[in-house]
Amino acid sequence: MTDIATILSQARTKLTTWQAEAASAAASGASQTQSADAAWDAVAAIEAATQHAEGLRTQVLARNDTLAAALAARAAALADAETARSNGPTPPLADATATALRGTVATAAGVTPATKLDGADYKTAVGTVDTTIAALDDSALNDLAAALLSLETKLQDYEDAEALAEAALTAAETAPAIIANDLHRALVQREAAATLAAAGNKPAAVLAYVDYQAARARLTTASAAAAATKLQTDWNTARDAQLSAAADLLAAQLAVIQGQLALARKRAEMTARLTTRDAVASAAVDAVLNPPAPPGP
Repeated sequence: MTDIATILSQARTKLTTWQAEAASAAASGASQTQSADAAWDAVAAIEAATQHAEGLRTQVLARNDTLAAALAARAAALADAETARSNGPTPPLADATATALRGTVATAAGVTPATKLDGADYKTAVGTVDTTIAALDDSALNDLAAALLSLETKLQDYEDAEALAEAALTAAETAPAIIANDLHRALVQREAAATLAAAGNKPAAVLAYVDYQAARARLTTASAAAAATKLQTDWNTARDAQLSAAADLLAAQLAVIQGQLALARKRAEMTARLTTRDAVASAAVDAVLNPPAPPGP
C-alpha cells in the first residue's frame, strides 16, 4: 500500500529541486528561457498536485473522528441492550424471560413441545418472507453497478478521444506557423551560406547550406497535396471518434439514469411490501401451524 506521507515528502523534495533549477535557468539569461519556463510550469503543476493531495488527506483523516463517534454510539447502543438483558427483576431480554414467553406463546398456539418455536420451521417461514422483500432490489443494484462501471469506462474513452482530436486540430493550427518559420529559415540560411562562403568560413557555410536545404525540403513536403490531406484526414478520423465516444458516453449516462430509476422503483416496492410484511409473515407462520390436510384417496 502506498504511503501518502512518503509521496508528499517526495513531492516536496522535487518541488524544492525544481524551484532551484528554474531559478538557475532564469538567471542564465535568454538562452535558458525555454528551460526556465518549463521548470516553472513543473513547479506550478507539482504545487497544485501537492495541495490537492494534502486536501484529500485532510478530508480522509478527518473521518477518523466520524468513525470514533460511530463506535462510541455503537457501544452506547450495546450498553442499552445489556441493560435490557440484565437489569431489574424481570429483564425483558434475559434468557429466563425469553423462556417464559416461549411457553406462553406455545401454549396459546398449541405448539408442543415449546422448544419447537425455536426450530427451523417457523424461522424459515418468516425468513422466506423477509428474504423475498430484501431481494427485490438485488437485480436493480447489480444493473446499476454495471452501468456505473460502464460509465466510468466510457468517460475515459471520451477523454482519450478528445485528446486525440485536440492533437489533430493542434497539428492543423500550428501548420501555418511551421511553414512560415521554415520559409524564414530557408531565406536566412541561404543568405548566410552565401555570405559565409564568400568570407571563406567553410564549416559555417556548409552548416548554413545544410540548414537551408533542410528547410527547403520541409517546405516541399508541406506543399504537397498529401500533407494537407493528411491533416484533414487525421482531423476527420479524430473528430468522428470523439463524436462516437460522446454518443457512447451519453448512452452510458442514460443507462445509469435508467438504473437509478429502476432501483428507486424497486425500493418503493420494498417499502410497500414492508407495510404488509407482518400480515404475509403471519400467514406463512399459520401455514406451518395449520398445514393443509393431505389430499383424499
